[in-house]
Amino acid sequence: MDEERVIAIHEAAHAVAAIRAGLVFDHVTAEPDDERETDGALHWSELHVSTGLEMPPGLVAIVLLAGPCAEAKLRKLRIERLFMGEAAMDDRAGIAELGLSEEQFVAASRDAVELVEHEWPVIERVADALLDRGLLEFDEVADLIGHADEAD
Repeated sequence: MDEERVIAIHEAAHAVAAIRAGLVFDHVTAEPDDERETDGALHWSELHVSTGLEMPPGLVAIVLLAGPCAEAKLRKLRIERLFMGEAAMDDRAGIAELGLSEEQFVAASRDAVELVEHEWPVIERVADALLDRGLLEFDEVADLIGHADEAD
């Protein structure tokens, strides 16, 4: 399987989930960053930090879980198997920091799976744009989602 496509799908799912959750990010990239040791990443906006804007842990969990869920769908793997692997290491660490209860984690997992299923065509569209450009700003992802919503 084309690893660049896998990374783009994973990061696109994070971006789509963030927008659907009403969360703002700076940009998303599918390009490796050797310094940060990432294959791609969703970069949160400084707006959250500078204004103290609260990001509800349940919504952040859905955003974090959407990447591995989309990657599992693409690879035709069980989410549990993928989530325990190296590809989801940063997502696991982020979720651990949220301090969710088991019930909250299960609910976020279920919501992330449903979001990926429902938003799959949009995730693919954003992934294609990431493959073309490498990096998308928040507004560019929002426009792609808006065009998809208008088409439906």
